[in-house]
Amino acid sequence: MALAFLIAFASPACAQYEAVIGDEPLIVDPMASARDAMARGDPAEALARYLRVLARDPADLEALSGAGGAALAVGDADAAINFFVRAEKIAPRDGPIKAGLGSALVQKRQPRAALRLFGDAVDLGVAPFEVALDRGLAYDLRGDNKKAQAEYLLLLRAKPSNAEATRRLALSLAIGGDGTGALAILDPLLRKRDVAAWRARAFILAMTGDAAGAESAAYALLPRYQADALKPFLERIPSLKATEKAAAVHFGAFPEDKVPQELAARQDPPSRGAPIPLGIPSSMATRPELTKEGQLVLRADNPSAKAGSAPLRADRIIGERAADVERRAVEERGLAQDRRAAQRRAAAEKAAAENKAKARDEANERRSNPERYWVQIASGAYKPDLDKEWDKQKSRFGKQLAGRTPWTTPYKGTNRLLIGPFASKGKAQDYVNDARAAGFSCFPVTTSAGQKVEQIN
Repeated sequence: MALAFLIAFASPACAQYEAVIGDEPLIVDPMASARDAMARGDPAEALARYLRVLARDPADLEALSGAGGAALAVGDADAAINFFVRAEKIAPRDGPIKAGLGSALVQKRQPRAALRLFGDAVDLGVAPFEVALDRGLAYDLRGDNKKAQAEYLLLLRAKPSNAEATRRLALSLAIGGDGTGALAILDPLLRKRDVAAWRARAFILAMTGDAAGAESAAYALLPRYQADALKPFLERIPSLKATEKAAAVHFGAFPEDKVPQELAARQDPPSRGAPIPLGIPSSMATRPELTKEGQLVLRADNPSAKAGSAPLRADRIIGERAADVERRAVEERGLAQDRRAAQRRAAAEKAAAENKAKARDEANERRSNPERYWVQIASGAYKPDLDKEWDKQKSRFGKQLAGRTPWTTPYKGTNRLLIGPFASKGKAQDYVNDARAAGFSCFPVTTSAGQKVEQIN
């Protein structure tokens, strides 16, 4: 239903978008624009572009898969599942589609089905580290923290700077009881003032029984009224099972029989057996509130707002009209341009630093290998055989080569066999003249500054 609603609005939304940004060139290829938007970290705009393609061709496989990934990136797992399921029907043996569907199911807290899909994706050629982040979370949700940590470490070996993998590894260690190791893993991100890492630190302290430390971290991170709402949540975490802790810290979901009473009193009773999602609000201009479904949502903190107005769901974008999605993309364009400008500056600075380092290395090479004068007595295409050639020449011209040491340097497709170095070009030429008089064919060679010449053992 969400997919049909979006496609119904896709065509007018496109026209509206072009009207809003009429000063930009006409978008000829929305698919290329969608890929570009995802590459630069703008999934909302990418989703709008993919919807434009799907409005024209609902069975476009790349658009369905891309829309699934974009929907997942903006926080709507239900819409992502719809897109990935449609894509899987068209391409049942597509590994990345199965991996995307697995990631969406993790967000729906269905780890068993997700793990099966991740296994299928790897069997179909997806690199294991590409699914490791969400496969690790699936293992945490099942209570298998050791396997979860192995997945996070697999990803960190491939991509050491992946902050989310670092945070999830730290939370997994804390779920398993290793609070000291968790805080050590998290420390580099804390030093970088990573807000999500500081939030994870509060959960780690709570899970390992440091209620005072967790409460202090919450009050340092959040406005007082939000920290007040979170306090009973943090106090109850240590009493949960490993699987329940994972659901609590990653999704804010408490089992019905373990929800803090202070929060349960704020809402209508949930359906029997259903978990009660909570979570930490991301907006500083909102107050915590629970819906009838048990989801912690955000309502605009506006005294003039009408009673009963719909809550603002921070994690819902797909459920709005496509026109609103594209409007948001336009509003975010300025930020995206700033990011790209910063990336260009960083790339220029990196290139300048690399050129400077290269020049420094070349200068060091020139100092280590100044211009020198040699005599070439033979050559060989296979460098390891030059010692045999040296023995051969020495057996024939022992008098001329007595006390000399063999050296080599590459030249075009072969390797020179040299003796020297001589004190000057004239000294090298004098040696050649005397050697030729004795029947020893050789000639002088000058190596330029920076050219490496190696001694043959």
